[in-house]
Parts: sequence; C-alpha cells; structure tokens
Amino acid sequence: MNKPEFDKFADEYNQVLGETIPDALNEDVYFAEYKIALMASRLKGKKITRILDFGCGAGRSLQFMKNYFPDSEIWGYDVSPESLKVASSQLPEALLFSDWSTLGDIQFDAIIAANVFHHITVAERLPALVLCRKSLSAEGQMFMFEHNPYNPMTRWIFERCPFDTDAEMLNLSTALDLARKAGYASEQHSYTLFFPKQLAFLRKLEPWLKRLPLGAQYYVQMAG
Repeated sequence: MNKPEFDKFADEYNQVLGETIPDALNEDVYFAEYKIALMASRLKGKKITRILDFGCGAGRSLQFMKNYFPDSEIWGYDVSPESLKVASSQLPEALLFSDWSTLGDIQFDAIIAANVFHHITVAERLPALVLCRKSLSAEGQMFMFEHNPYNPMTRWIFERCPFDTDAEMLNLSTALDLARKAGYASEQHSYTLFFPKQLAFLRKLEPWLKRLPLGAQYYVQMAG
C-alpha cells in the first residue's frame, strides 16, 4: 500500500476539500452520504453483519455507514495513522486499523472504497483489490466509487485539489479490467452524480442516465 501521505492533511481534510470545490458545487455532506445510501439500496434485504470502509481517511463516511447499517459492525482501514486518529472521533465505536496483516481471518459482508483507488499507485491497485476480495464473506460485495475523468468539472476540481497532486484517475474501463483480473465473480456498474445542487430536482432521473459517461463519478459493484 502507499505511504501514509494523508497524515499531513488529517486535521484539515474537510477544510481543504471545501476550499477546493467551488461554492456552486460544494455539497460535502450530500456527496459523502450519497455513496453510502446507494450502497445500502443495492444491499437491501441482505444480512450485513460487518462492513469495511477501505481507505476511510478522516472518517467522513463512518457515521453514515452506522446510520444506514445500524446493526452492523463498522470497520475502517487506512494507511494513514493520523487520519485514523481523526476518524475515531467521528464514530468512536468503529473498529479502525492501519496494518492489514492484523486483520487475520475476519471477513466482511460489504466493503466500500470511496474515491480511494486513484490514490493507489497503478502497480498496487490490483493487489489492493485482491486483498479486498479475499476479505469478503461468501456472499460479500465490494463497492468501488471513483471520479469520472471524462466529466470536465470533475477533472477541473481534481487537478486543483492538494490531495490529488500525485494521484491518477482511472476510467470505468480500467476499473472493470481490474475487477476481472482480481478474480471477482461478477460485477455491475453505473455512472452517478449527474446534476449539481442547482439542478437537484433532476436527480430522480439519474437511474435512467447510468450508462452515459457524463456523471461526475461512477461505481463498480463486485461479488466475491
């Protein structure tokens, strides 16, 4: 895994992120919750005993995970120990770790990696995705959310974000190829986040636009 480069941003992650996104597009809470809500809808009816936020950073998603999966153990993994210190204040009962080797035989019914893989070097992406697959339960599901490099506003923000200086976006085709090479049994995917907050009333149309490479992000849902 990458060195813990986010240690230096741990205490000011939310502030820097807010300063990077233009006011007209800044819906920090909406974007954070959106991914968890979508995952919850895709897992509706399934028993989720244990769920992992892979690359949880400062823990922005942990409380949403608890809200949508109230009966589940919430876990968080990140290579940045300083970020985990901040994350622990977001959800004190979350089980956080930075050393994957300490996980042992623990398995998860769902794993989410929200805008994480573009921070992982190209050479390390496949091993990271394999690690996640091997840590899924028999019917476990992996969710990868990533920026869509074909969306001009996404790219504009990405190129100006201090967190993404050394990052490299991956398109949907690359993500699907990684899923196949990592040995996942099946996958489903969709583009998401088509409309900014000024056009929020149109968001109900997004399920019908999922194949258009215009959304700000996309997700890949993978079965182990």
